[in-house]
Amino acid sequence: MAINKYGKGSKYEREIMDIFRREGYEVLRSAGSHSPFDVVLIKYTPENKRIAFVAFVQCKIKKTLPNE
Repeated sequence: MAINKYGKGSKYEREIMDIFRREGYEVLRSAGSHSPFDVVLIKYTPENKRIAFVAFVQCKIKKTLPNE
């Protein structure tokens, strides 16, 4: 069965989410959204009382990697 563009994109987003979960982030996915971001990353202080870091991530699949 062929995977459509949505399926490839959501699979990639979930892979990104798994990477950050292993690094201790809380991770949220904006499923099916046309918003400027696909994934939200939240990192708390070691005491888990305050938010230390928030990132909004737009995931893109490219056929080639940039030269950088």
